[in-house]
Amino acid sequence: MSSAVKIPITISGNNVELTPALKQYINEKLTNTLSKVGRLVTRCDAHLTVDKNPSVENNANFEVVVSVKGTVMRASKSTHDMYASIDAVADSVKRKLRKYKERIIDAHRQGKPEAMGFDEEEIQGFKDFTQEVAKMENSLPVPPADMSLMKKKTFPMEPISVEDAVLCLDYIEHDFYVFKNKENGKIAVVYKRNHGGVGLIEPQ
Repeated sequence: MSSAVKIPITISGNNVELTPALKQYINEKLTNTLSKVGRLVTRCDAHLTVDKNPSVENNANFEVVVSVKGTVMRASKSTHDMYASIDAVADSVKRKLRKYKERIIDAHRQGKPEAMGFDEEEIQGFKDFTQEVAKMENSLPVPPADMSLMKKKTFPMEPISVEDAVLCLDYIEHDFYVFKNKENGKIAVVYKRNHGGVGLIEPQ
């Protein structure tokens, strides 16, 4: 059954001591949620950051990036207490997973390819999970995401290096920059990470 699958969770931090108690709390909170997704989750990265600036009230940030079959989910929260941030992010991940599972349930009902490979036991587990999260949210329905196409842009994209893409990221008022990597001809994205530095996303 999917709930028996062990979820790999990687924990890292900046300006914070990763005590055994803190790691155990993170593992318990996230495993309780992710284990119900089972084999859909391939990876979970958790990162803690404490801002040492005394003028910052909500200085305890907790961020989680979950790799789920077909997509990547991210949740982040800053509060004055790291345990409160962890609780908030765990709840946010639950809500995101509820929406994800509802898509699979709908696909299974309609016989779409997205649901292929899931047996009846797993689909029932997904239904139980979505009902559990609905109770957590006081049974309020999750509003459907607005997926309407609001704007479309087309522009020429000359291949550039990753280093040049990072420079372009500094020139624009966005948190990410899409470019064509001249080393392999693939479309990639560089983005500003919340806890500093720049990340790179590229297809395999």
